[in-house]
Amino acid sequence: MASARCVYCDATLQPNSMYCVECGQLIPQQPARPPVPSQFAAPHREAPVAQPTPTPGVAAGPVAPVPLPRTLPWQQPGSRSDASAPAAAAPAASPAVERVELAFSTGQRVVVSGSAVIGRKPADTALAMGARSVEVQDDTRSVSRVHLFLDVADGRILIGDAGSANGARLERGGRMLPLESAGTRVEAAIGDTVWLGDLAFQIRPA
Repeated sequence: MASARCVYCDATLQPNSMYCVECGQLIPQQPARPPVPSQFAAPHREAPVAQPTPTPGVAAGPVAPVPLPRTLPWQQPGSRSDASAPAAAAPAASPAVERVELAFSTGQRVVVSGSAVIGRKPADTALAMGARSVEVQDDTRSVSRVHLFLDVADGRILIGDAGSANGARLERGGRMLPLESAGTRVEAAIGDTVWLGDLAFQIRPA
């Protein structure tokens, strides 16, 4: 910015000085610039607000309503849930067993109902227990005098080893289950085979 000079002597003027220090002349002051009337002032403009750019490929407009079916899936015939569907019929239970036939491998046949004691000489023990005595015809003497207890009660067949010398076994479906000597009785079924030493009998319906 150039320094101001005196109009009279062309000397350099001091800033904010009212007189020239060289010639002593009064320095004419420039009148202040009057303010611009408000009606002539440039109007104030706000900065434009950025508008969001629409995503290409997305059509603007109201969403069309989706028509609903008159009947919902669970209201269709035959479409009930598993919880409300009737349970599958259970297999028919076997009729309660009241008596059975014991078919021995020796050809002997005995029908039993209630309790029985089976062995080579079981009469005394059966009498004391109030049970039927089933004496087995055994020439090999592999069957003990008191070999097996058998009960047909409440529709079930229960057998138990009476503490025999050669043991007792229950055969079912090709599998052999040894009975615990003088132990807990196990449940047998029609068609099972019971071994007493070297002899056996099959449980058949009577």
